[in-house]
Parts: sequence; structure tokens; C-alpha cells
Amino acid sequence: MLHLYLFLCFLPLTFTIFLPSLLSAQEKDMHSQGRLLYKKHCAVCHGVNGNGQGEAARLLEVKPRDFTKGQYKIKSTPSGTLPLDEDLMRSIKFGLPGTAMVPQIFLSDNEISLIVTYIKSFSSRFSQAKTGKAISLPPIPSFSPEQLPLGRAVYQKNQCIQCHGPEGKGDGILAKALTIKPADLTQRPLKVGSTIQDIARTILTGMEDTPMPPYQFIIEGQELWSLAYYINSLGRQPQKTSDEKMGKEIVKKILQTK
Repeated sequence: MLHLYLFLCFLPLTFTIFLPSLLSAQEKDMHSQGRLLYKKHCAVCHGVNGNGQGEAARLLEVKPRDFTKGQYKIKSTPSGTLPLDEDLMRSIKFGLPGTAMVPQIFLSDNEISLIVTYIKSFSSRFSQAKTGKAISLPPIPSFSPEQLPLGRAVYQKNQCIQCHGPEGKGDGILAKALTIKPADLTQRPLKVGSTIQDIARTILTGMEDTPMPPYQFIIEGQELWSLAYYINSLGRQPQKTSDEKMGKEIVKKILQTK
């Protein structure tokens, strides 16, 4: 009985001692799986070290993201905060229109999750700062033609015209002085996504690491949706870019490689 008593008392301690090492082994395994997936599907553009200088990077007009900075333009969290894993997963799964980052729909959600975990290891920001909380969008109103002139007025009042130009073509008076050129809002599809919600969210979050500031707490409610509808109305016929064509060729070659 004494031996049984000592065994039962010691059992929780045993689990306490070995549980961290077990989790560490699991984490190492996930890191290893993510590294292999990243090396196969991502390194050709983003580089083995995640610095955005892969073999194909020099061929692209829109350069691949440098993961070592830990800065992401397209996300649902406020400016200056880290993106959610869901934000990064969405960019991988559905791609960034107009760039070589084409949809990776052939990857499972679990594989994408492993890649995201590995990508985050390139930057110390993910271990030093807290992930932001997604910005909540106000209820979206149904579209009406009256929203377009109101949206144009919001566009002008908030000085969007200075960078994006009077017709949204990215040719505002400040555009030439900017190292990162303003987006041509008439191009379709937009990198941030094709829905009104995607446009509204980007207005609020801004585009981190670019001159595009966040308008959270500045443009709200009806003005936000009117501006989003106005920007959406500027779109012309979607066109495939050379980067998109290159991205599809890269994916095709990767999938043909065993």
C-alpha cells in the first residue's frame, strides 16, 4: 500500500516534469513541417531566410514581402499591431490579386497554418508583441446611387486626392515625391480584396510600412461606407498582370516537382 501511495503521489509530478518537453517536441515537429512546406512553396520568391530575396524576386515588379520585418499591409488589425494568423492564412490561401502571390488553394488549411507559424519565426515581433484585435466594421448599408457623390466628397475632404489623384489613378500631386507609390484605385482586382468590406477595412487599418495612414476613428459610419462604395465604383475591367502570370508559372513548376 505504501508503494502504491508513493507512486500515486509522484505521478502528477512526473507529468509536470515531462509535459514541457513533450510540447517542445511537438513545436519542433510543427516548425520542421512548416519549414519544409515553406521551402517548397514560398522560398523561391520570399527567400530561404524570409527576406524577400528569393530566386524569382528580381523578375517581379511587385517585390515579395520581407518577413523578417514582421510588417504586413493587408490585415484586419489596427495600424502598428501584428496581424492575426487568419489574416496571414487568408493572404496565402486566396493570394494577393495583381501580384505573383497567386491563390494557394492546393494547400490544406493545416498546411497553410504550419507555413504561417514558420513565417512568424522570421521576425522577433511575434514573440515580443501582442497580436492585435480585429477591427469591427459598422453594419453595411445597401448600395444606393446617392452614396457615390457623398463618397467623393469624403474622398476630397480627407485629402485622398493628394496621393491617389482626382480620379483615383494614383497620380496625386504628392505621388511623385513618395518612394512607395499610391495605389491606382481604378485597377481591378484590388490587392486588399474585392468586396466592399475589404475596401472599408483597409481604409480603417491603413497600409503599414507605406504612406497610406489609418483612418480608424476619423472616417466612420455612413461616410466610411460611402467612401468604400465610391472607391469600388472607380474600378475598370480586371486585367491580368505580368506578375500574376509569372506567379502561376512558378506554382505550376512547383507542383510538377516531386
